[in-house]
Amino acid sequence: MSLDTAKRAMDFLIENSGNHVNLEVDFFGGEPLMNWDVVKETVKYARSIEKQHGKNFRFTLTTNGMGVNDEVIDFCNKEMHNVVLSLDGRKEVHDHFRKTIGGQGSYDTIVPKFQKFVKARGDRNYYIRGTFTHNNVDFTNDIFHMADLGFTQLSMEPVVCAADDPYALTEEDKPKLYEQYEILAKDMLRREKEGHPITFYHYMIDLGHGPCIYKRISGCGSGTEYFAVTPWGDLYPCHQFVGEEKFRMGDVWKGIDREDIKEEFKLCNVYAREECRKCWARLYCSGGCAANAYHGTGSVTGVYEYGCDLFRKRIECALMMKVAEAEMAESAEGGPDADQ
Repeated sequence: MSLDTAKRAMDFLIENSGNHVNLEVDFFGGEPLMNWDVVKETVKYARSIEKQHGKNFRFTLTTNGMGVNDEVIDFCNKEMHNVVLSLDGRKEVHDHFRKTIGGQGSYDTIVPKFQKFVKARGDRNYYIRGTFTHNNVDFTNDIFHMADLGFTQLSMEPVVCAADDPYALTEEDKPKLYEQYEILAKDMLRREKEGHPITFYHYMIDLGHGPCIYKRISGCGSGTEYFAVTPWGDLYPCHQFVGEEKFRMGDVWKGIDREDIKEEFKLCNVYAREECRKCWARLYCSGGCAANAYHGTGSVTGVYEYGCDLFRKRIECALMMKVAEAEMAESAEGGPDADQ
């Protein structure tokens, strides 16, 4: 992406943000550190114009870590509201997919950089993010490995790919994955009790407040208030639709010229899907991912059932943890069952 295109993307966001004050921008790839000067200059430009428009930009950087150095760490700790660091877990798991241009695994290169990065951030406002596949359905071992490396803010996402892909998750994997989520929840409670807690992104639920009802119903807002901008300035509903021409909505220069796509994505909510109406977890997932639905069913308002099953299991585990934490707190305060 050129700097002109990046600047125009910032202008487009401001022009179309209405009364929203906080504007979110994620530098995502590809690998944004390969275009580091444009990242820095884009942030500088956005900062130079945000106050005059009554806006507040919050930036996130997602990186594979190969280009991380002291300058990147210092800049991100000053300007990035969050950083997402890609690590798939154990060395053999990570190196299987994430290789250097010379064909070597990248684990040994990026782990020390990530450890330095996280330490400099004060162990906050970051996520170590991995992906598990059919090859590592025992993904808790990858999460625990990340924790042993000193990382506490963790996320592991199930792969979504064609059913005939050798890495695709299968029905036979599902019981094993359910068990893994339970193992993770119980181990997180143990770590919390011992004073060394870790955070798992998908177990973060707020039963007292949580997201507003609009977000509970509409989810991420892809195609309506969230867009992916390609290096050429084209607009897509999200990064997972980039390259699929029928989802190209316009560009940052001329604006949106496919209002029909925007209208279609407005229907991506919990009340547009009959299956969601019957689901107890619907206001936690907000109808699920439109891209996963499309790639799994052929429709953005379809239901990717495998993803739904895993999501419900995660929420079950998160709720179990909330109950256990409440019981631990009551016990610590000398509640009625404190002596049991």
